[in-house]
Amino acid sequence: MIALLTLTLSAAHAFSGTNGRLLLRTCDPTAEGAQRSSYLRTMRPDGRDFRTVAKFHTPSNDCYVDQATWSSRGRAILYSTGNAVWTIRPDGKGRRRVLDAGAYAAWSPNGREIVFVERVEDNKAALFRVRLDGSALRRVMLGLESDVYAPSWSPDGRTIAFTRYYRAQESIWTVGANGSRLRQVAAAGRWPDWSPDGRRIIFTDRLSVWTMAPSGNRRHRVTPPVLEFETSQATFSPDGRKIAFVRGWRAWVMTAGGKRAHPVSPVDSLVSQVDWQAR
Repeated sequence: MIALLTLTLSAAHAFSGTNGRLLLRTCDPTAEGAQRSSYLRTMRPDGRDFRTVAKFHTPSNDCYVDQATWSSRGRAILYSTGNAVWTIRPDGKGRRRVLDAGAYAAWSPNGREIVFVERVEDNKAALFRVRLDGSALRRVMLGLESDVYAPSWSPDGRTIAFTRYYRAQESIWTVGANGSRLRQVAAAGRWPDWSPDGRRIIFTDRLSVWTMAPSGNRRHRVTPPVLEFETSQATFSPDGRKIAFVRGWRAWVMTAGGKRAHPVSPVDSLVSQVDWQAR
């Protein structure tokens, strides 16, 4: 049992640096052939220097890592498994357990806290925040009668965006990091993330990549709808000039205006999520 403690966040703006490596969360066959496992991989945005950070094998043939993100300065990777939250260095060393609970964990912009999802009742889920040393756990909001996933903390530390899945519909919501102002900002959408300046939220509707103001206004479709391949997730580069996204189980890169979209990840690796390192 983890005791709930109070915490005051001194939020810092997210570090905006040069574009580093892409982090890929993949679900790939093992050496045995039939089984699949979660992997954390990194690569250069041009597709070169593909590396494996970690492999997570279970006999149940389950790709159970649900979210993975770079720290704000690109020195560590945070990932969660639905029942634990961990950090690891990009070279695959220094793995450390942060919590013995939690799903869909993501960094705060100052790197001192994380936000994650936890079930609070059989049919409800809520966001929690905790310091990186596992102390000062605090519930951000009351439980919602739905699935909640893919939270993302705004660069100024004041707002958390997340996906709600309720009655077979995905929607995007925001809530203050202090638990205030819970509201829906997009009736359809998934896996929100923030632009480096915090002025736009990027997301997908499984057909296209979109951006919008944090209020939900001024929506812009970045890519035309694609029916034959699902477009499942997207993120800005640290300099805000490019977008990496997942389409048809591959990582793609394009300009922030939606030009020159092209796949960059290997065809034999099934990508579920991509995140862009700041350096």
